[in-house]
Amino acid sequence: MKSDTARRAVGSYLRSHMDLYLLAAIVGVLSGIIAVAYRICLDFTNKYRNFYYTYARNNLNFKVIGILVLFAIVTSLILGLIVVKCPMVKGSGIPQVKGIIARQMDFNWTKELGTKFFGGVVAIGTGMSMGREGPSVQLGAELGRGIFDIFKRKDYDKKYLVTCGASAGLTAAFGAPFAGVVFAIEEIHKFMSPLLITCVLIASVCAEFVTKFFFGFGTSFDLKDVTTIYQLKYYFLLVIFAFFVTILGKLFSDGIVYFQKLYSKIKIPPVIRPIVVVITSIILGLFCMDVTSGGHGLAEKIIHQPFAYKTLIILFVLKFIFTLMCYGSGAPGGIFLPILVLGALVGKFFGMLVINHFHGLTSGYEVYFVILGMAAFLTAVVKSPLTGTILILEMTGSFAHFFPLVVTCMATFLISELLEMKPIYDILLLNMLPKTKFQERRCKKKVITRIAVGPDTRFDNRRIRDIHWPEGCLVVALERGEEEIIPNGDDKVQSGDIVVILTDEGTANNMTLKLMEMGEKIIIDRQN
Repeated sequence: MKSDTARRAVGSYLRSHMDLYLLAAIVGVLSGIIAVAYRICLDFTNKYRNFYYTYARNNLNFKVIGILVLFAIVTSLILGLIVVKCPMVKGSGIPQVKGIIARQMDFNWTKELGTKFFGGVVAIGTGMSMGREGPSVQLGAELGRGIFDIFKRKDYDKKYLVTCGASAGLTAAFGAPFAGVVFAIEEIHKFMSPLLITCVLIASVCAEFVTKFFFGFGTSFDLKDVTTIYQLKYYFLLVIFAFFVTILGKLFSDGIVYFQKLYSKIKIPPVIRPIVVVITSIILGLFCMDVTSGGHGLAEKIIHQPFAYKTLIILFVLKFIFTLMCYGSGAPGGIFLPILVLGALVGKFFGMLVINHFHGLTSGYEVYFVILGMAAFLTAVVKSPLTGTILILEMTGSFAHFFPLVVTCMATFLISELLEMKPIYDILLLNMLPKTKFQERRCKKKVITRIAVGPDTRFDNRRIRDIHWPEGCLVVALERGEEEIIPNGDDKVQSGDIVVILTDEGTANNMTLKLMEMGEKIIIDRQN
């Protein structure tokens, strides 16, 4: 009898959500198709850009320079118009997706879908140090929003379909379905439910089918020749490495915000403002092509080819600064892939360094630290250790790195917590939203204030709801002798109580004296 009831309950649950699962599959397939098309377009533009820059480098004359100047002007105008006329397609698109889930903004998918696609191809096609993954996430989310509108679903389903698109977009960008699922839970939603997991898993698997159909079953990075096992006696190096990467990750996160502010202060019209970054991209394309575009080719070289210390430092500095410039401009493009490349450069440098100083370490450890550097740098900036771990496992197709990856990512995350670092996408989202008093309080440190209640004061013998509390103050407890009361609005404050108030640091500094006065000053002829 109980088993029949359970089967009926499960069947009812599945039937009630079956249409949502079907829509999740549709979103996954469509997101996979558009992400594949986006990737093909980027590969095409990068191929011909590299061909022309190679030609220009070997045949530099006034005609070639004139063509490059005309190219810079046209692409700058295109990107400037896109950023000014359609600000929701700026940057990677992941902060915008988080804003949709938080109900703080919304997509106009009919306008933004094509604009994001075209703008991303132009920006990355010019050689900007930006990746395809962020735009792929937003493109998928826009499709999810479109499916929501087309099928006229209830408002409750919007966040699921948008998240399905975002998860499928990341899956198609990297060929990493489980990373797409984990990313949706850890970074986009920051909570987990059976319905959410089922929907994003369906969408990610469908997107992966589309990706495999076009690009085959190979992994992003080829590590077939790597057979070294990381020995336990060298695990202390992982913590040192995690600290080193976290510091650089903090510099990168702070740098993105700084360059956004710096770029906005450039005193030229916003429509033509991208020319600063486009010209820089052309110069680097001519003389240091490895640091342009997303950098997947550079990552492959770092894994398989030898480098000098000086070369790694130069590449890191150029890639670091150029990525900040590109993202600060607001051009459509992501930072996932540049982050991975920066982590690979740091890992290569650290691996070479420790191999030279620890005689028991073989050359295989160099590749280990390249892989660990990718995951650790991503964890430091995005603060998603599970996503970093799973993504690198799927991109390399090797579980030999699993335990070192987990240790390194968790060490990086804990160090970032000690440094009070915030996830970069949360910072970027807050900077996109109009400033309100509520948001200003969110940016500040929260503090607990305790106010003693004297007899016949403004607090004494009054219900919490009847007291005029300063803005930004939340009563979280009443301490009455040895007892702590979690109050509601009808509880009365009594003489001798300690009122425990949660507020932000700024409000506490400004209002503590007023609160103390309210708790201490005797009121004559007070009306109850």
